Amino acid sequence: MNKFVCYKCKKQIIHDEPHTTGYGLDRARHKICFACCAIVDEKQMLRTGRIVLYLVKKEEHNFITNWPGTLSFRVYAIKESRHNIAGVRCDAWFKDNNHSVWHGVQYGHWSQLCHCRKTINNI
Repeated sequence: MNKFVCYKCKKQIIHDEPHTTGYGLDRARHKICFACCAIVDEKQMLRTGRIVLYLVKKEEHNFITNWPGTLSFRVYAIKESRHNIAGVRCDAWFKDNNHSVWHGVQYGHWSQLCHCRKTINNI
């Protein structure tokens, strides 16, 4: 069991899942609950137009998510092609909560990291 106070929302969190800590760390190493991680990640997306997230498959659908899975976008198009170094490249397209179109690229079979960039604003 892990108890901490979230630096962002100031709530006391009790996390009893044995495989994770229940928090992320910001640049200053403050503990942030998973719900606030989603808010921080989404703000970064909107501010910079870029973010590294994860391309994951859940049941029949592909999703782009942050590490704890608290920020998630359903992929509406995906294309797999060859890559000269990684062997395979996966391109994925999704819309954020403001309906802007994003494109993400994931390389190789051994990583879920997806380098995402906003391509079109609010369609």
